[in-house]
Amino acid sequence: MKQIEFFITPEGKIMVQEQSSGLYEYNADCKELVQYVKGIIEFQFPDAFEALEKLYERSKPNKAYFDYLVTHRFIRCNFGKFDGLSYDIDDGIMHIEEVQCPIVCECPYRGVICKPKVLGLTDRQKEIARMSASGHTHEEIAAKLGISCSCIKNVLYRIKNRFRLKSSKEIVKLLVTTI
Repeated sequence: MKQIEFFITPEGKIMVQEQSSGLYEYNADCKELVQYVKGIIEFQFPDAFEALEKLYERSKPNKAYFDYLVTHRFIRCNFGKFDGLSYDIDDGIMHIEEVQCPIVCECPYRGVICKPKVLGLTDRQKEIARMSASGHTHEEIAAKLGISCSCIKNVLYRIKNRFRLKSSKEIVKLLVTTI
């Protein structure tokens, strides 16, 4: 279980507070962390990942540097202060924060790269996940939506697989923080 907090120093450096590794600066040499963060962005925020790929496409030939630029920008746009309320990444789920950005009104990436929404779920999948998260049984959800219990189980199973979640509790955590 990885728990990571990012914050920006007054000098503009991204710092990482990792439960297991302590405090250090985020840079291109943090290869394992760069890949971990990139994987989460790619699966949890596919539209943000696509926009970042386009933004930094000139750097694609240098894959390691390209991956760093993608993750660096995402972190800078979505994590700012050392808040101590919750980890920014907690067991593979990102908790997006409100960041004080000087160009927020002009930024063409608002709602895409910064403050992104979890995409890839249909409205029906979100509805089923919310009902499950609020404590409804599979049978209650099926009766209310007019579909079978096995359909409900399959939808929840696909959501878990899509976001690499291990349990239904993690679906709740995902819903609370992103949807």
